[in-house]
Amino acid sequence: MMRVCTFSSLAAFAIITASAQSPMAWIKPVFKDSTLAGRWGVSGGMGVSYINAQDVVDLVSSRANQRMPAFKAAVEFFGNLVVPVSEEWSIKCEYAYILGSYNFNSSFGSAEASFNAHMPSVIAQYSLVDEEVYNVKIGLGGGYHFGSYSETIFGSENTYKGKGIGTTADLEANTAFSENLYAYLGADLRWEFIGDLTDSAGKSPIVSNLPITLHFFGLGARLGFSYYF
Repeated sequence: MMRVCTFSSLAAFAIITASAQSPMAWIKPVFKDSTLAGRWGVSGGMGVSYINAQDVVDLVSSRANQRMPAFKAAVEFFGNLVVPVSEEWSIKCEYAYILGSYNFNSSFGSAEASFNAHMPSVIAQYSLVDEEVYNVKIGLGGGYHFGSYSETIFGSENTYKGKGIGTTADLEANTAFSENLYAYLGADLRWEFIGDLTDSAGKSPIVSNLPITLHFFGLGARLGFSYYF
């Protein structure tokens, strides 16, 4: 009986000592990787952009017989795929869509105008901070983009389309909900050079005898989710 008690006491003492020396030994790690740099990811969400499309502003102002504000709020939807290429660099393949609209009174009554842009881009990103539960990245890139302007005046609708180069600089942060799911926060600057807008007959809306483009500068904020594999 004495030997059994002694053995039990020694076993209990060994367990208590091991626990005291290594208090985290009984806790299972939540994350498989120490950083996000080597993991593929996908993100998606929406945001708001403030757009200065000067040609569109001039055109709508002429239709409305009043000066429109230089910047217009537009809704943005986005999705992207992130591919790691090194410990600090990754490539983001992104599709973004921006839509803005105006409602105004023209010489012919109530009217509506809208513009949109389809913006597929490839962006090189550099990791400023890369931890197991969050990261912060900056990026620069661009692509060949497509846009259109539509107006409905006195029941008549006209649509004009254009295309051209677009560039973007972005800042994004991801913070963990779980091992794979993250909240996405982002901000971006855009310089778009979508060229002359024309209809199906090749005609352009004219203001001051100049063709209209969809060149614009934009500043946006985004909110969404990311999933890291």
